[in-house]
Amino acid sequence: MASFKENLLQVMDQKLHWGWEFLSQPGLHRDQMLLHFQQEYETYVRDFPIFLARILGRMNVGHDQLKKEIAENLYEEQTGGLSFKFSKGQSHPALFLKMMTGLGYKIENFQNIRLLPTSLGYRCFLDRVTLVEDWRIGAVLLTLFVEGSVQDRERMKNKYQEKIKLEKKLKEHGLIKNYGLKIKDADLIRVHYSVEGDHRKSAWDTLLKAIPKDLEPIISQRMVEALELWLLFRDGVCLEMGLEDAKFRELALGR
Repeated sequence: MASFKENLLQVMDQKLHWGWEFLSQPGLHRDQMLLHFQQEYETYVRDFPIFLARILGRMNVGHDQLKKEIAENLYEEQTGGLSFKFSKGQSHPALFLKMMTGLGYKIENFQNIRLLPTSLGYRCFLDRVTLVEDWRIGAVLLTLFVEGSVQDRERMKNKYQEKIKLEKKLKEHGLIKNYGLKIKDADLIRVHYSVEGDHRKSAWDTLLKAIPKDLEPIISQRMVEALELWLLFRDGVCLEMGLEDAKFRELALGR
């Protein structure tokens, strides 16, 4: 399992898009930021609890501890029940919308969103692995790739404990520091801080123990596919926002 785990970690090491430099710094217009948030919300934020429910509903006999942890993850995503101190019983998608209204956008801005082609490609992939393929493939893709980040290896070394205090994390967050988000509207950031460690531990420890050897190659392949589609998803959003870097410009122009 060690080499399989390392293969997955190497994929996560690459989950970093050039557009993040723009998104984490000041200077973007409101319409650019809105487009970014709309595509994130429609592609996976709104329906992430549904993705988890699909996996839980198709799990077979056994795996009791894993079922418990996925059920807890679903409970948190849909009700905010594990992080009630911060969520006040609101789902993560609802907290996302609260953050959006805190930035001055309207709820109506997040209804009837039309996905960009690259966003649709990534969304269709998430639907396929959660609806059609072996539930263990979907579980890995959701909890390792979608919920994970380029920081997963470092978090694993730190035993999934946050190194930065919540107050500092809030103060340094790009939306608060650069785009006027008030602390009172940042409950989603607090919630992620409070539950992220347990989610990462469950994904990398409990889940991987449930993966049989014969599924390891296909899961490794799907992780690579997820990375490729996620990078294209981000490329498409950044292109629509009018953002580019030198490498992307070279690829786009075919030079």
